[in-house]
Amino acid sequence: MRQWPALFIKDFKLTRAVFFIGLVMNVCIAVLTIFLERAAEDSLLMFVPLAIAVALHVVYVPLIVVMGLKSEGNHLHLWLNNPQSASRLLLSKIANGLMMTVISLALLYALSRLLIEPKFSLIEPYWTDTWRMGWFVFPHIIWISIMLGAWVMALWALYQYLKLRIGRWSWAAVAGAAVITEGLNALFKTSDLYRIVAEWGGITYKFPSVLTDPIQTYAGGYVYDLILIVGLFILTAWLVDNKVEG
Repeated sequence: MRQWPALFIKDFKLTRAVFFIGLVMNVCIAVLTIFLERAAEDSLLMFVPLAIAVALHVVYVPLIVVMGLKSEGNHLHLWLNNPQSASRLLLSKIANGLMMTVISLALLYALSRLLIEPKFSLIEPYWTDTWRMGWFVFPHIIWISIMLGAWVMALWALYQYLKLRIGRWSWAAVAGAAVITEGLNALFKTSDLYRIVAEWGGITYKFPSVLTDPIQTYAGGYVYDLILIVGLFILTAWLVDNKVEG
């Protein structure tokens, strides 16, 4: 039981530079919002860099996973000879990226409150909806980031397997597999079968002071995404255990 925390700490050390750079960038973005607001004398401009910063967090987990796997790739034989299973090795990297994403978003949220609250204290009708929308957006940013991280791991494992078989053409094969797979997934989402599988348990979010139209989501959509994430994770672990290591 003690081995996995040690593995998690090791993964954190491999990618901590990216994590701390990200935190510094959050502070720099906060400073930028103050500069824009004062330079243009328009308080609404401070929302632009903050919104961009939040949206960019969708690449946080895949970025951390890529950095971690790239470091492991330099000593792949040693990593694969770890006594722990591939699923534990990979889960540590996903958990590490998830932790970093949550901390970074929490810092950005706190900075946003410090910057926005004094400027918009007089428009209380918009205040509640603004922060409620933040609580809606942040978990979805994390969810999308985890999904992208699962895709990155699967493509990395496929690349490690193919490079032993087709050499330099492995990148082209992986890129082709990514395009084809995403195309098939997008096509499936336009089908009647997808609507049956995923469009149930409707959940409507209303932010009338911020958005004119409500946001519609489905519990089935989250279940579909979860199945996809778990499936990609299992496929990746199987490839690492049975094809890459072999």
